[in-house]
Amino acid sequence: MNQSQHKMSVLAQIFKLIPRNLIPKLANEHGVDKQSRSFSPVSHVLALMFGQLSHALGLNDICDTLRNHSGVLTTIREATPPGRNGRE
Repeated sequence: MNQSQHKMSVLAQIFKLIPRNLIPKLANEHGVDKQSRSFSPVSHVLALMFGQLSHALGLNDICDTLRNHSGVLTTIREATPPGRNGRE
């Protein structure tokens, strides 16, 4: 089994344990949803969780890997991968 596919399936299983309305509710309470333009709070949490699971060395590792697996990300609550320069 490809190691990156395994991490994505584990990430999806962990993400299923988080209630669907919890992240948007917390983002709304703290005003994060108003500050973000194209990157949703759900995508942000997913990227942070992926960084922890994959032992990423830096932000570029997270961005590149999630960009390569963007098809799998859309199946996890329609998340989008982060861009390197913050515009995507």
